[in-house]
Amino acid sequence: MKNYNLIVFDWDGTLVNSAGLIVESVQKVASDLGFAAPEASEVSKYIGLSLAVIHQQLLPDTNYKTFADAFHAHYNEEKLATYFFSGAIETLTYLKNQGFTLAVATNKPRAQLEMALNIAKIKGLFAATRTPDDGFPKPHPDMLTTLLDELGNEPQDALMIGDTIFDMEFAKNAGVDALAACYGHHKKEQLAAFNPVGFVEDINDLKEILK
Repeated sequence: MKNYNLIVFDWDGTLVNSAGLIVESVQKVASDLGFAAPEASEVSKYIGLSLAVIHQQLLPDTNYKTFADAFHAHYNEEKLATYFFSGAIETLTYLKNQGFTLAVATNKPRAQLEMALNIAKIKGLFAATRTPDDGFPKPHPDMLTTLLDELGNEPQDALMIGDTIFDMEFAKNAGVDALAACYGHHKKEQLAAFNPVGFVEDINDLKEILK
């Protein structure tokens, strides 16, 4: 693999094993609001997109603010901060110590990301972060292009690591190479359709892949 300077990570499904908690939270909210809980497979289709899209696709007959408030009551950041994939924080620390510039681009709201970073005490590992609060959500390239500008990198110097087709499309739209994390939300064959530069089956393997 070619040399990169900037490594941009997705959050949910790439660094944090959040799928189960997202599914559980959406199902609980549906039940609490008097609707049939959607199947886990149905919820999983929309993981990686914004909460507004999840609401629109799965519970469009409910008020968005009511849905969002109930979701966040279940999807607790203190709980989620303990759900990192095994070795994720150690891998991030290793990469930073090897001289890579690290960043995060996620469709999580800014307040949730900041809370998770502070709880996990890893904010200092990242040179910059982006959420839809800063611009447009994935797969629009805005978050990635503004990261490149802020950190002084050209598209060819950066690598986006993510686990969904939305991450792959996001990178493609910004002219940035993508590395597909096959241990997250979407299957390898789905990710392969976007021609990533490679696949990672375990986050710990990044130490070898990127050296």
